[in-house]
Amino acid sequence: MNLIVYKIGEFSNKTNVPIKTLRYYDEIDLFKPSYIDDFTGYRYYEISQIGEIKKIIKLKELNLSLKEIKEYLETNDINILLNKEMEFKMKVEAIKNYVDDISYEFKKGTYDDFIKWNGLRVSHTPAALEIKDNNADYYMIFKNGEYDEDFFIYINDDNLSSITNTRIIYDNLNQVLEFLKDKYDYLTLTINDEKRINIIRENCKIISEEDLEQEGWDGTIWHFKQFKIALKDNLVK
Repeated sequence: MNLIVYKIGEFSNKTNVPIKTLRYYDEIDLFKPSYIDDFTGYRYYEISQIGEIKKIIKLKELNLSLKEIKEYLETNDINILLNKEMEFKMKVEAIKNYVDDISYEFKKGTYDDFIKWNGLRVSHTPAALEIKDNNADYYMIFKNGEYDEDFFIYINDDNLSSITNTRIIYDNLNQVLEFLKDKYDYLTLTINDEKRINIIRENCKIISEEDLEQEGWDGTIWHFKQFKIALKDNLVK
């Protein structure tokens, strides 16, 4: 019965482990070829070694270092895996404690507040003038006591909101909507980013959804989704 062996390139293709990685594993004595041809220097691997390299790959997926993998393969010491499990639990607990320590505070601002945080360059923009004329409500978000972001809502335009920036939609959408539910029955959001659109669909109670088009200054047609979402009664699905 002939022994099935593979050159390093063939073994790499069968296991999806790069040739460079296989050579490095050989150098550090983590995973060695079955034999090396003295004349050509080619590395050869047996079919039985496919299972061995897959085990190493699995251990790497568990975030073990190469040193830890080598030690585990040599000793089968289960404590190496248990220590890694404990390390994961400590990291999860640290992340949880960090998240729990984050606090948000919302403050309604004025035109002067808007200029303070956004600069004089925006003092005559439509948004600034609407806030100045009391046609838009302006809000500031403070994260752990420090200014983080702001947004405004056109109260005379079906509660059309400027909550379209990435950070609000991704990071603290629920906190924003929870704050607004005592002030408005619904909110209208116009968004053209697919990821943010999906976040709205997955997290909000949608009253209506419409497709909008707008022609840009260069003639480009922009496509938007306009959502009308309920802020009271079943705010978040």
